[in-house]
Amino acid sequence: MNDKRISTTSIDSAFTKELQPVYVVSRHGYSRRFLSRSAAISNLAHYMVTKTFQRAGLNTNEPDEPVFSNGVLVNRMGQHTQQYLFAHDRCMRRIRRILERKREARKWLGKWDAMHDRFVKEQAELQASKPEGLL
Repeated sequence: MNDKRISTTSIDSAFTKELQPVYVVSRHGYSRRFLSRSAAISNLAHYMVTKTFQRAGLNTNEPDEPVFSNGVLVNRMGQHTQQYLFAHDRCMRRIRRILERKREARKWLGKWDAMHDRFVKEQAELQASKPEGLL
C-alpha cells in the first residue's frame, strides 16, 4: 500500500515486503531476500554500517589471524570491532524506529479516512434532506 500522504523515503526502497512471505533488502549495491523481518533488518543495518565505515576509512573487523587448518597456514578473518558492533546496534534501533513511525502513520491515516468517509456520507445525507429555499 503506497499512500501518497506518507512521504516515500529511502527506507521504502531499501526495505520492502513482497506479496510472498519474503523481505527484500537492497542497499549500496547489495540485494538479498530473507524470510524473517529481524534477519532483514539486521542485514540492512550491516550493509549501511559497512558502507559508512568504508567511507570513513575505519576497520569493521580486527586484523586477520594466521591459523593452521589441515596442516596448512591460512588467514582467518578477525572478529567485528566493538565500534562496528555498537554502530550496528544503533542502526538496527533506528531502522526499527523508522518502520514503527511509518506503521503508526498508516494506522492513523486509516482512522482519518474512516472519519472522513463518515463525514462525507453524513454531509451528503444532510444535503439531500435540505429543505427548498435554503442556500
